[in-house]
Amino acid sequence: MNFFSRTEFAEIASALFNVFGFVRVFYSEISFIEYILRNHIDPNGCIVYNLARDGKMPGKKSLIPSFCDLYHIKYTGSDAFVISLLRNKPDFSDILSVHDINVPISVVFNPKQENLSELNTALEGHEILIKNVCESASIGLTRECKMLFSSDAYPKLRQVATSVNPKQVLVQEFIDGMECEVLVLQYHKDYYAMTPVVITFPKDRTFMDTQISNGYQYGFQLLQTPVASSICATAEHAASILNIKDYARFDFRVRDNIPYLFDIAGTPYTIHHSSVAYLFNEYGLQYEDIYKTIVSCMFSNY
Repeated sequence: MNFFSRTEFAEIASALFNVFGFVRVFYSEISFIEYILRNHIDPNGCIVYNLARDGKMPGKKSLIPSFCDLYHIKYTGSDAFVISLLRNKPDFSDILSVHDINVPISVVFNPKQENLSELNTALEGHEILIKNVCESASIGLTRECKMLFSSDAYPKLRQVATSVNPKQVLVQEFIDGMECEVLVLQYHKDYYAMTPVVITFPKDRTFMDTQISNGYQYGFQLLQTPVASSICATAEHAASILNIKDYARFDFRVRDNIPYLFDIAGTPYTIHHSSVAYLFNEYGLQYEDIYKTIVSCMFSNY
């Protein structure tokens, strides 16, 4: 449960204790694995609520699902392959675009190499965001990461890209429009998209950067316009294509009433300040019901 603040950790842990009565908390993947091996834990006597997000790059969240599958331990969330795929924006975007799901134009860019021609062909004249390839959408993003791309802007692009990640970044078309998040649940192998939640930004901001994310400088509201049904259908279709297990959060930007899927969280934040918690509250449910729901989905899918 690393990468959570003390307050966020307390929110999640107390909810799990209230729901399940007894919870053993592990602060790293290694400590969990060592405990299981050292104590010869009966896999039929436990379940794992997986919130681990340690490690590096695409496979950073895959160690616990892989270990649990090896030892036949039930766990929440997708398997190691899917959870790794969801961290790699270019790969899952390529898969989804083949199935006619709209995604932003994206080019993987190495600041130390010259692939200006590829960028020009794909993104000339577009507003762009420069982001990490395999991290959550807001990690490393600053105001400078958004710019209008042209060959003249290449020196600035290279400078900003190097500051984000000197080895590799994603240069992605910026979809100017509403941003929303959609929780999709899998229950008895079927997918159900919940009501989209619009992310509201400060007046002078148009996208989620690190400062806004870390400072909780954003709010939520339910999306109740006709485009919501299209977004939900797209999210369910994407979940089916990617073989999501139990739950995931799908992040969209909407331009001219067309939803563009730009990020997927395989183990989304469920802290009090999250679109998931906001959604459950708007449904008239308790915060603890989030965890009851996800674990119920998990049992239904085994």
